Amino acid sequence: GESASGERQSQSETRLHFRTPLLLSNPMSEQLGKPVYLKMDAMQPSGSFKLRGIGLFCQRAKARGAQKLVSSSGGNAGLAVAHCGRALELDTVVVVPETTPEFIRKRLKGYGAEVIVEGKQW
Repeated sequence: GESASGERQSQSETRLHFRTPLLLSNPMSEQLGKPVYLKMDAMQPSGSFKLRGIGLFCQRAKARGAQKLVSSSGGNAGLAVAHCGRALELDTVVVVPETTPEFIRKRLKGYGAEVIVEGKQW
């Protein structure tokens, strides 16, 4: 099969992201005098473009025998890893700083990730 990015995908790979639309922004196009397209990656399951690269990394890690994913991010990268962990059926730990909002911590836990809060910021 083919992945959402148009790359060949083996039967054993789990689809983690999908192709998102490009939308023409009329106000930005008018302001800049040329077509401006916005990539709608907020529509990805984890909410950002981070899922594409991180997903491939996580798939390769699993193929090499990884049994757990670990991330240190209180934002989109952590959410992408947590999504991948759930989809790939791998235990996942996400370390976040104390400044990470509670709603993000809950989203991470909602993906099944263990959340460790450590440090004021980084």
